[in-house]
Amino acid sequence: MDDIIYSLGWDVGGWMGKNNDFVLIKTKDDKIDKWYYSDRDFQIKENELFDLENIINRLKENIFKKDISLVIGVDAPLTFPMEFINFLNNEKEYIHKPKLEIYNELAYRETDRYIYEKYNKKPLSASFDRLGNNATVAMSHLRYWSREYNINKEIRYKKDKINIIETYPALVKPGKYKKAYTNVDNLIPDDINHGTDTYDEAICALMGLQFAYNNKFKDLPSLVYPPKNINIYKKEGWIYHFDLEQIK
Repeated sequence: MDDIIYSLGWDVGGWMGKNNDFVLIKTKDDKIDKWYYSDRDFQIKENELFDLENIINRLKENIFKKDISLVIGVDAPLTFPMEFINFLNNEKEYIHKPKLEIYNELAYRETDRYIYEKYNKKPLSASFDRLGNNATVAMSHLRYWSREYNINKEIRYKKDKINIIETYPALVKPGKYKKAYTNVDNLIPDDINHGTDTYDEAICALMGLQFAYNNKFKDLPSLVYPPKNINIYKKEGWIYHFDLEQIK
């Protein structure tokens, strides 16, 4: 592994609000070295987007460089369902009523259904719920940053790129305002209060950290990767999450 790796957790807010927040973890020699976070919320300025270098440097002054080893764990969808896109493009005439809402292919991706069937927890729909606001914020930034930086959206970490993954912190908490399960919560600084956006960002950053370490960061549960040889995940993306069988 590289000597120093950074992981940035982003709990995405909407276009107009002030509830975009970021948490940065620095690891050195395969151990968490420092956490960086701010009590201030981040707001997108009118006619602008967040500049990645400015975000990093506001959390920890002047550490950003073009060859930084960085993973960004984003708590928002980075894609819309393929069938929804086809529907808008008039490539799919209609659908029939599904047996359950989660099986509406216009509303949910295959990765959303995986989460539902595996853990009995239904993610919000990027195309049908208010989450679409946050999703378009995340997608816009992903495209914007891709113009400035060498971005990796593949399923494996690449150390010569800035890696971005979609994460799901809610799975490791028994409730929205509860602490994460013990072996995740133990790594989060005591002054990051559970039930806050900052706490969720910290979980996103930890997931990004484990992604960077290819599931070899010993103090964290393993990440669940997408099943192999299923092309839909390459098109629609994957929600990275900790293996709940390793959660204590």
